[in-house]
This record gives sequence, C-alpha cells and structure tokens, in this order.
Amino acid sequence: MLIPLHDLFIGQKGKIVSLNNEEESTKNRLLAMGITPGKSIELAHVSPFGDPLVFKIGEKKVVLRKSEASKILVDVPYKVFNLLESETGKYEIIDLKGGNNFIEEMKSMGLYKGVNINLVNKLGNRIIVEVDGSKYELGRGRAAKIFCKKVD
Repeated sequence: MLIPLHDLFIGQKGKIVSLNNEEESTKNRLLAMGITPGKSIELAHVSPFGDPLVFKIGEKKVVLRKSEASKILVDVPYKVFNLLESETGKYEIIDLKGGNNFIEEMKSMGLYKGVNINLVNKLGNRIIVEVDGSKYELGRGRAAKIFCKKVD
C-alpha cells in the first residue's frame, strides 16, 4: 500500500518508493540526506505541534517538514487509523495514546494493544465497538486515542 511519508505512525516502517518534488534543489537535498528510493524509513518522533517530523534511516535521524514528507511516497504493509476515522469492520489495536487512567480504563473493557475488535457502528458522537462478544460505546475523544489496523 502506497501512502505519503507523513501518514506513517510512530514506529511504523516503510520503503521509499518515490520523491515527488518539483524543485530540483529540494530533491537533491533529500537525496543527500539519504532519502532515496528503495531505502527503509521509520517515523521516530512527531513534534508537539505536528511539524516537523523526525525519521530514522538506518542509524541516522533526519528531520523533515510535513510539507516535504507529503511529497515522498512509501510502501507499507498496512495503514494505521484511529477509531474515529475508521469505517465499520474488523481491526487490530496497534496502540493507545493517553494517560494512565485512560489506558487502565480501556484495559478494563478489553481494549489494549494486539486485541482484535469489531467496529460495529458510528452514530454521531458515539462509536460502538465489540470485543469478545461485549459491546462498548466510546466517545469521539476516546476513539481518537485508539490506533488500529484493518484485518480481514
């Protein structure tokens, strides 16, 4: 699956496919930093305001603006969504982003990293998920903190 580099999830790796930059000077700078087609790249860190992004290529770290990263296509085995932007279907939880109370509350519902869930319905501000036969209703804020990948 091809996605723009800025859509990687922290810790997710992809293989660089192409640099779609019109400016020759920017393209040359990216190539000089080691961002070349065929290389593996990983999103290591996102700044507090979402820009710039820190990527890891081998042992080297490279900082790119989101606008630059959006013009680089990478091949990934799967795309990561938060539950808020997901459609109904089956998903595997990849990560939970929140404080200890949030993570403990989600664990008590059976929602933790590695668990398969079924997104049953999205009704306005409510997202209904099914875990091991039990249904739970989540608000938009909680759903936005649960990251998952689609499973067949």
